[in-house]
Amino acid sequence: MSTAPDAAPMRVLVADDEPNARATLVSLVERAPGLELVATCANGEEAIAETERLAPDLLVLDVRMPGAD
Repeated sequence: MSTAPDAAPMRVLVADDEPNARATLVSLVERAPGLELVATCANGEEAIAETERLAPDLLVLDVRMPGAD
């Protein structure tokens, strides 16, 4: 991902109920230039609440999670 030197990073929320998958996604986001991890969530309800609270630019979501899909 290429961004201008003065561009703000894209703010990312990662949500997955599987801890290993979530950790892998977090690692990828943290290493990617131009991305800033703002939250991680372990279920759908958390993801909805954190999205409303933080208004991230990008969501990386598992499509089937406890609480809400």
